[in-house]
Amino acid sequence: MKKAVKKLPKRIAKALPIVIFLYLLLGIASYLTNPFARHTIVRVPYQTTIGSDNELQLVSQSDLRLRTSRFYAVFVWMKSGFHIFQNVYSGGKASKSDTLNEIISDIHKLRFDPNEPYLISGDHFSMLYIRSLGIFYHSLLDPRTALDKQDWINRQKIYLQTTAYALEVFSRSPRLSTTIVPVGINSVALMNVYATPSDSLYSMLYALDVMQSTSYLENIYPSKQAGRFPLQTQNAAATLLNTYRKDLARHYDTYVNSVVDPQTGLIRKSLLLSGTKDIARRQSAFYDNVILWKTEELAQKLSIIPSNPQHLVELKTRILETYWKKKIGCFIEDQSADAIAGNYYSSDWLIVLPTGFLDTYNPRELPYYLGCVDYIQNKGLDQPFGLKYQENPRSNRLYTIVRVLTPEYGGTGIWSNWGMEYIKLLVLLYNNTGQMAYLAKAKQQLDSYSDKIVEYGCYPEVYDEHGKMFKNFFYKSVCQTGWVVTYEEARNMVNSAIESLPEGTL
Repeated sequence: MKKAVKKLPKRIAKALPIVIFLYLLLGIASYLTNPFARHTIVRVPYQTTIGSDNELQLVSQSDLRLRTSRFYAVFVWMKSGFHIFQNVYSGGKASKSDTLNEIISDIHKLRFDPNEPYLISGDHFSMLYIRSLGIFYHSLLDPRTALDKQDWINRQKIYLQTTAYALEVFSRSPRLSTTIVPVGINSVALMNVYATPSDSLYSMLYALDVMQSTSYLENIYPSKQAGRFPLQTQNAAATLLNTYRKDLARHYDTYVNSVVDPQTGLIRKSLLLSGTKDIARRQSAFYDNVILWKTEELAQKLSIIPSNPQHLVELKTRILETYWKKKIGCFIEDQSADAIAGNYYSSDWLIVLPTGFLDTYNPRELPYYLGCVDYIQNKGLDQPFGLKYQENPRSNRLYTIVRVLTPEYGGTGIWSNWGMEYIKLLVLLYNNTGQMAYLAKAKQQLDSYSDKIVEYGCYPEVYDEHGKMFKNFFYKSVCQTGWVVTYEEARNMVNSAIESLPEGTL
């Protein structure tokens, strides 16, 4: 080792011990402030108990403190990078079980532990991404996918605690962020990956709504299976809504005033926003505009702003007229010159399904779904299974660090989250049209995912374009991600449709 150091230039040789020391210091600080580490110093701010009325009640255990200094602004990025790099070589451990249902059960126990402070995808994502509430875990409170009574209670508890965590932090902040990062015993700092969020406010409003009724999920994703357990978050959600109503109204005003172009009524083209495809630079993305519509709808429903259904109708019409492209039979990704000229497609258009922006049972809106599914299948975006964001990398649209280190991640990679929405949509199209090809495709897609869960012993976040769990020198897919609840919901829908067929039909 000494000989190797001597061969290095003197400046590098002198700096090397300092670099190693700083790296170790960063590692220790990152580990201790990771609330999911064994020896963390981070306290859990909220816990839940079950009251005499069988409703969940929040119990505050410590006050959250928001840190805003430049030191913490730098530390959260360094900490995030450290966790990602470390996970490539030491993370992503699979379940010890080897059957499909046992693996799923193990993931539930790991990800929905109410003794943890909040929901995470897993592994290196130890910070709170607010969009998890409304996007990646939007189906967590679907009672039809509960494994048993304790699993149902755990899921409600961790979802409620996560919502309270986010609301409390943002009540102390003048702005929203994509991410909340623990940086001390009870201290947090805000971080945007990689821009201002388009979906953080929506996700909190969605959480407050879905915790008061499961009917939305049951109507959006119908199946014959009934939920076995009652929802126990209604009172707590109503209390949170009343407690933070003024803060939510304040954030709503800030959000609308900053993102909406008063001339077009749509998202400003000059503003970059961060959504599920946060690795790409997009100008007034279709995804962001649908989120804008849904945010306003929820704000009206929860009485955060005055009711104005006509404005919602007008905004929806404007979005459809702007983004639907008859030439490709689907929506274009955004309003950039490249996207308009090249008719760029992105699979996060599927946000129209979980938000209810488009209804498969509405004969005027069904053609939008049919056209986009044709596009997906004609371009092979669901092969070997779905769903890739697009048919080619388009790496020039990615943020520099992503373009250099892992360009496939946000382009031709296969995303399980959108894959499940695609499967659910195929079942709905079968229900609406009676065309067996849609159900057969849904079953084939689901079977592929089932095989992958058993193969890897987990439910990976993302796969490469060939269907292998994503990994390169700089990034490795989360393995045991709790997103598996969306797989379970899709499986319920597929099985429900198949059960109604004559035996041997499919």
